[in-house]
Amino acid sequence: MSKIIKTTTGEASFVLEEVFDSEEKATEGTEPASQEVKSMEVKIENTKWRKAND
Repeated sequence: MSKIIKTTTGEASFVLEEVFDSEEKATEGTEPASQEVKSMEVKIENTKWRKAND
C-alpha cells in the first residue's frame, strides 16, 4: 500500500499575555512570571495530498 503525504498550509494568530515582576523586565521582555495565550485562531488555506515515492 502506498503512503500518502498530506501538506496543510495556513495562518495562525494569537494574543499572548505576559506578567512581569518589574517594569525593567517587561521593557526587556525577559523572565516573565507567567504567560498565557488568551485567544488563538487557525485558518487553513490549502491542503494537498500526494503519494510518497517508495
